[in-house]
Order: sequence, then C-alpha cells, then structure tokens
Amino acid sequence: MNRPSSGSLSLLVIGLVLIAASCDSGSGPIPPRDNDTPTGPPPGAEIVWPLANTDALDADSISFPYGPRALPSRYDFHGGIDLPAAQGTPVYSVLPGRVVLVSTWDGSATGPGNAVLVAHSEDRSTSYLHLHTIEVAEGDSLELGERLGTVGQTGAATSHLHLGYFVGLPRDTRVRDERRSRNPLEILPHQEPPPLAAEFTATNVVLSVPLQQMTIRSIDLSGEGDSRILDYYDIVARGFTARDEQVQNDVHIDSGRPELGRFDLFLRPLGFLVEHVVVTDIFGETVLDSSR
Repeated sequence: MNRPSSGSLSLLVIGLVLIAASCDSGSGPIPPRDNDTPTGPPPGAEIVWPLANTDALDADSISFPYGPRALPSRYDFHGGIDLPAAQGTPVYSVLPGRVVLVSTWDGSATGPGNAVLVAHSEDRSTSYLHLHTIEVAEGDSLELGERLGTVGQTGAATSHLHLGYFVGLPRDTRVRDERRSRNPLEILPHQEPPPLAAEFTATNVVLSVPLQQMTIRSIDLSGEGDSRILDYYDIVARGFTARDEQVQNDVHIDSGRPELGRFDLFLRPLGFLVEHVVVTDIFGETVLDSSR
C-alpha cells in the first residue's frame, strides 16, 4: 500500500479548545458523500506541511489528532489536526489552490477565529484556523507552499494551527462543512505508524494509539454474539451534535490526554463485553486484530 512520502505523491486509491472552536457543522443540503475510498492529492501533486513548508515526513508536530480527544472540561470528536506553534509563525498552503473563504474573528467568541478556506482540484479543500494574521483575500490563487497568514490563538485557548481537510465540498463552497472532513494524514507525508496495542479490561477495551501518526478509520468491536462498528468518517458526517456525544453507535468513547507520543482510547459497547477488536486505518488496511 502506498503511503504519502516526500516528493511527488501518488493518488491513494484504497481506503474542540471546543469542537466549535475548530469547525462549522454545516447546514442545508450537501452533495451525496462517498467516504468509502480514501483520497490523496491529485496524481503527481506535491504537498507540504503547513508550518515547516516541506514535504519531509512528520515535519510538523501534532498536539491533537483527528478523532476522539479529551479536553479539560469535556470530550469532543476533533475534525482536524492541531499543530502547536508560537504566535506569528508563518502558515503555508499545503497544495496549490484558490482562496474561497476568509473569515475574521469577532474578538470574543470561541470558534475558528481568523480562518482561511482553500479549494484545491478534484473537490478537495483545506482550512487554516485560529490565525493571528491573514495575508490573502478571497479569490486569490495560491501556489504550493505560498504563505497565507500566521499562527495565532483567535477563537482558541492556545496558540496553534488547526488544519482541516475536506473531500466532497463543491469547489466554490464557502463553508467549512466538517460533515465532509477527513483525516489530513490522508495527504500529509508521514512515517508508518508504530503498532497499536489493545488491553482488555473487565468493562471495556483500551487502545494505545500513536499521537503523531493517528490513522484510525474504523474500529470493529465484537463479543457475546453482538458487534458494533465505529467509523470516524461516519461520526463526522452526522454533524456537530453527534460528534459532541460520547456514545456513538451504542459505544461509549473516552480519550486520555496525549502523553509521551501516545494516548489511550477507552471503548465500552453498551450491552456486551468486548472479546475481539479489529482496527482499520484510513488507507483500508487492518492495523490491529486482537482477542481477549
């Protein structure tokens, strides 16, 4: 299976701060979605990390990955990745594209703050939230690695860049509709993730998940003649309310705080004890198959 790597990338053919601080839940009709097949940049395209402005593997550090996360006051499902950096750090476009939305912070509310949405070819888009300064305007065309602003903490509690990646937004859509969000590691160059580990307890299963290369797409839990599947892309497709709830498809989800490059994911199906867990990544590969 192809992973994103330095230089030219091939199309990958298999495959909140509060949540409100990093997304718009979207409203009204959106085109039919197809979350079954992962996508990468257009064939032959190059891509860079938004802060380091390089195609080196894992060039920017991730403080919160895509998916479940624990915050000091609540749980949420994170629809992008957070890249910590000092205020004023330059932010660059990860792919060539056109600026379709520039929004500015009102100075009081939590939310995306100063934000830029860039549309790329083949219905892919990226968003850059919590900016300190915005250096582009709607309608601007951006080259690969072109500077679009600087890191800030507008609408957020800490200085960082929230990077969002979307598949299926019409090219001229002027909304960060995170029902269409995908894990940015589908396109960003990263190393092979270290192995997952599973621990079965008296009430649940605990997964030890790598922080920097968190590539989980779905988790299949079974036991006592029953089963449940958690699909991360289905969760985000339901919108803000469902993503803000810890019970998804009759599975209670909790997340530990990141520590030493990993975090714990606690999964407890309602109604049966987990005897078997299978984890599939965003590229369609099984990355864990473990039994009690």
